[in-house]
Amino acid sequence: MAIIGSGPTALFLLKYIWENIDILKLKIKKITIFEKEEVLGIGMPYNSKTTDIYNLANISSEEIPMLQESFADWLRKQSPELLEKLNVRDFPIDDSEVYSRVSLGHYFEEQFKLLISALESKGIEVIQKVRCEVADISKDKNQLVVTDCHQEKTQFSTVIIANGHEWRGEDKPESGYFASPWPIHKLIPENGEGYNFPVGTLGASLSAFDVVTSLSHRAGTFKKENGKLSFKKNDANPNFKIVLHSSEGWLPHLQYEQKEPIREIYRHFNRNQILQLIDQDGFLRIENYFVHLCRPALIEAFRKDHLEDVVKKLNDSSFSFKDLVELMSQKHEYINSFEGMKKEMVTAKNSVENKIPIYWMETLDDLMYSLNYHVDLLPAEDHLFFHKEIMSFLMNVIAALPLQSANILLALYDANCIELKAGFVNFPEDSFGKGKTKITLKSEDGNEEEIEYQLFVNCGGEKKLELEDYPFQSLVKQEVISTATAKCAEENICKEKAKNSDKIDLFQTENGLEMKLSGIQIDSSYRTINKENVANAFLYDINFTHANGLRPYSYGLQACSATSLIVVQSWLAEIVEDKNVSEEIETITELYEDVDGL
Repeated sequence: MAIIGSGPTALFLLKYIWENIDILKLKIKKITIFEKEEVLGIGMPYNSKTTDIYNLANISSEEIPMLQESFADWLRKQSPELLEKLNVRDFPIDDSEVYSRVSLGHYFEEQFKLLISALESKGIEVIQKVRCEVADISKDKNQLVVTDCHQEKTQFSTVIIANGHEWRGEDKPESGYFASPWPIHKLIPENGEGYNFPVGTLGASLSAFDVVTSLSHRAGTFKKENGKLSFKKNDANPNFKIVLHSSEGWLPHLQYEQKEPIREIYRHFNRNQILQLIDQDGFLRIENYFVHLCRPALIEAFRKDHLEDVVKKLNDSSFSFKDLVELMSQKHEYINSFEGMKKEMVTAKNSVENKIPIYWMETLDDLMYSLNYHVDLLPAEDHLFFHKEIMSFLMNVIAALPLQSANILLALYDANCIELKAGFVNFPEDSFGKGKTKITLKSEDGNEEEIEYQLFVNCGGEKKLELEDYPFQSLVKQEVISTATAKCAEENICKEKAKNSDKIDLFQTENGLEMKLSGIQIDSSYRTINKENVANAFLYDINFTHANGLRPYSYGLQACSATSLIVVQSWLAEIVEDKNVSEEIETITELYEDVDGL
């Protein structure tokens, strides 16, 4: 077996292989791990080569699925010198606190080593290939051939692709434009001093706040007095400022206390309830999912949060999923988003410090996590609706900003060193000049302004994957993998929507009209699907970017764990019961219901 990549998804894969090794060793004799970096187990977001000492992990120990030991327990065992080096300065260590991303990377590295030793003690040969990026993968009869960066070719009976984040945009340093913030060290001045001009970011996401924390710590000093953080610019950079560009003008919601920090697929309803919603054509309609499964759980959650105005609306049968998103978006909209954040900070701080859950956020996250593992049942129209009307709101709510990060933002705001501009950013033809990047900003009322930056960072996230972008092109040419698709429930509606958008790609098949999604086709156990619509039992792809068309709400460490667990459980079902769990929706949902950790 080959595992391509050694980040958190690969780490959890090894964990579940180890936990079931007495059965799996009947099939698995040797595991080869390919990693392009120097150290196994860390993953791109947590690697000190990629991230900065000031960047926070955005997840607490209690939210991370258990490995050999918890993250907080691991931190408690470390020396004061190492904790200082990892920028861990708040004591005592708290299970619900967030810490630096590099400290989480060190923890993952150690857990990876422990798992490799455990597997080797059971007689599994583990070959570790570091500084060894995979250049290509191809099929040869019933085997796969992995070609590494040294052009060395190795045959495997099974390959699991877990290669993590891929940033495909091109930096233009001569214009001060960067297609992603990573590695973040490229944005930091070599002399370690701050910039003396405004810096722009596309997006006000968690990645944008990494840029904010890294650059502001070089441009000035943060000081805490009487529990309040303040910021003072260095004398050398009086013109330092960061301008965040967000199409909606939103800042993320803030970190909140959770009653159940670990997600479950069937927490708010059971398997039979969702199976009963599948119509005669095999579709799960998203509005039916909202009405029958989300509405009752959300009514209970909003009632616990004492938001009776929302409960009243949810009790109205005409109140739709889109209506809920619009209502909760309005509650988060402010004339000045930073003043709004100050207001929300009171509730968030009370929630976290006094262990008071915010039930509606947690419940909504649960329900969308559940939907994620049934998305392949949605018709094309509902995929469009989910991405257009729902997804940006969900990511704004659920990708919550840690309170420490919010305090940094508010300190910068009080010092007049940060600004948020709403509107859609475009890059005109003459965007990239010498030493500057020009953007146009179009507001909701249609007004357009031109802005130039000496440094502009695109924090809009990874682009949707097309087959031509897939990193292992021989698999594309050999038609071993195929594009993810969704069937139209009502062909006329799909055709009408396609008329009004050049981004909708419809095509006719023997099964009817279908729509192309982003990413590649996979089945429920993450086996890739070939051009003939047959699952490849030898090739799994658990990279979230590759599978985001059919698993759009996969993000974070809990999804890394669940994805790996589904793969391993599918192997166990095959070995022990001679069962293909992906063949029918009934069998994969049995797995979701029966297995702890899903």
